[in-house]
Amino acid sequence: MELSHLIVDAPASGRVGPPSWDSSFLNPRNRVDNLDTTSSRWRIDGATICGTCVYAIPLDLLPNLPPLRVLLYISDQTEYPAALRQSLDACTGVPLRDGNAISRLGLAKHLCRALDYHCAKNPGFLQEYSKLPFGSRLIFEDVTPDVADMMLYVERDYGIEKNMKTLQYLQQSWSDIAQDAWPPAVDINELRLVKQLNEAVILVEFSGQSRAIFKCASDSLHHMYHELRFLLTCPPHPHIMPRPLAVVLKKSAFGGRSGVVGFLLQYFEGGSLRDIIPARQRSATLSDTVKLRWCRQVASALTHLHEMGTFYSDLRPDNVLLDAEENAVLCDFEQRGNWYEWSPPEVLYRQYVENIRARLPERVVNSPYDHLLKEYACSHSLSTSACYTPAESPIEARNRAWFALPPSAREKATVYNFGLFIYCVFEGLSNVRRNVANQFPIEPEVEYPTFRRTPEAVRKIIQQSIGNPPDWDTSELQSRSSRVVRVNGLLYPETRTDLEPDTRQAFDAVMDTLLGFWSTELIRAERFLEGADWSAGDFGRDRASLRDVVDALESQAEDLY
Repeated sequence: MELSHLIVDAPASGRVGPPSWDSSFLNPRNRVDNLDTTSSRWRIDGATICGTCVYAIPLDLLPNLPPLRVLLYISDQTEYPAALRQSLDACTGVPLRDGNAISRLGLAKHLCRALDYHCAKNPGFLQEYSKLPFGSRLIFEDVTPDVADMMLYVERDYGIEKNMKTLQYLQQSWSDIAQDAWPPAVDINELRLVKQLNEAVILVEFSGQSRAIFKCASDSLHHMYHELRFLLTCPPHPHIMPRPLAVVLKKSAFGGRSGVVGFLLQYFEGGSLRDIIPARQRSATLSDTVKLRWCRQVASALTHLHEMGTFYSDLRPDNVLLDAEENAVLCDFEQRGNWYEWSPPEVLYRQYVENIRARLPERVVNSPYDHLLKEYACSHSLSTSACYTPAESPIEARNRAWFALPPSAREKATVYNFGLFIYCVFEGLSNVRRNVANQFPIEPEVEYPTFRRTPEAVRKIIQQSIGNPPDWDTSELQSRSSRVVRVNGLLYPETRTDLEPDTRQAFDAVMDTLLGFWSTELIRAERFLEGADWSAGDFGRDRASLRDVVDALESQAEDLY
C-alpha cells in the first residue's frame, strides 16, 4: 500500500504531479488544523503491521480498566488523500514496531482527537466500551481532515467468547497435566491494564501493584492454548519463559459461562534483545563476553527443547528477553514460524508454495504456478506431511513448513536460525537484515554475510550453522534479485534510492524491482523443489548439529575466560 506515495494512476510518462487543487497539500481543506493532544482522553500505545490496527486506550477508564483487547481499526492509507497521508505521517508509520514512535505520529494524535470528539458527542460511549465483549473492535471507516466527519462504529465481536474453552474442559482434555500443576485462575476484572505492548501482549497489574504480562487470544485461540499447554508441560529451564502465574478467565455473554482468554506471565522489565543489543553496541557497553553468554544461554534453551522432542521455530532477537540478572530468556511458544530473512531454504520455499496454494481456487487450470505446485506435490518422503489430513492440528496447518519436516531436518533448521541469531548478537544488530515490513528503533547497519565485529572463531561457528545453501545466483538471477527498500517512508529500488519521488520513473523502477525479486524467488523455489534435497528430504546436511554448535560455543567460552 505504501506504493501509493510514489504514484497512483500514473500517466504514461513524465512527472506525477503537481496534484490538482482538490488533492493538494496547499489546500486548507486537505490539512489537519490541530494535532495537539494535551487534553486528549485517549492514548495510542502502538499498532500492528501496516498501521491499520491501533492500540487506543481510553484514559478516562484508567486505572481500573480490565485488559479487554478492544482495538481500533482504520482504513488503509491508500483510501484517504495523499495530502492527508503526508500531514499525518501515515506512510512513515506503516513499518514502525516501536509503540513510542507510533504514538508520536500525526496519525496517532489525529485519532486521539477523533475519539475525543466522539466521546464528547456521545457521553455514554465509555460506559458502553467497558461492557464490550473481549476482542471487540472500534472502526473508523474513513480518516478525514475534520474529525467531525469521521464516523466511529462499534463492532461487538463475540468470536473469542463464543469459542473459548472453559478451564474444566482444558483440564480434562489435558489429562497428562496433574491438577496441582495448574496455576490459579483469576477473573479478567481483577486485572488492570497498564499498557498494550502488541496485539496479544498486554502489561497489567494484579494482586495490588504486581505487574505481569497478559498473553491473550488474538486471531487464534488455538495458538494461545498451544502456548499455555507448552508452558505447563515444559520442564523448568532457567532460559525458557517460566510457567504461567495464572490462567485468566472471562465471563461470556453466552450463558454466562467463564472461559480461558489468556494467562499471566512474568514481566521482564529489561525488554528484548532486539532493542538492547544495538543500543548497547552503540554505547560500547556490550562486550564479547556478554554476547557469548547470551548465545550460550539460548543454545542451552534450544537444547532443552530438542531433548524434549520438540523444536522452536520463532528464534529472533525480539523473542529473547533479559531477566533482572541480564540472563537471556526465550519467549513466545505459539509456533507460528519465522520471518522470510530467518528461514532456511527447506522452510522458505515450502512456505512460498503453501501461501500460493492457500490463495488459489481449489481447481485451477494452467495456473502460472502449475510447475511449482507440481514439483511440490511430487511423491517423496515428505509428501504425506505436505498435504492436509484430518489429523493435522490448526497449529500444524498454520506452520506446515516446519511441522512437515522430519525431526532431523527440524534440528538443522533450528541450527540455521541459531546461526543467524549469533550473527545478530555479535554484530550488534536488531535483525539479520533490513525488513521493508518492520522498522525497529535501531535498524541494522549491515546484513549477513557481512562481518565487522564478529571474532574469527565465532564467524566459523556461524558459517557452520548456516552451511552453504545452494548457489542459485547465476548471472541471470543475480541481475534480477535487487530488493525494494524503504527510505523516509517511501519505497525505492535498493540500488536507486536517489530517484525523484512521485514520478513515473520511480513508480516503474519500484514495480520492476518487485516483479524481478519475486520472479527470482519463485525460480529459486522451483529449482529447490527439483533438487536432490527435496526429493530425499535430507535437508541441512552441510550444517552442524545443535550439539556441535553448543560444544563450539563452550570451547570459545573457555578461550575467552
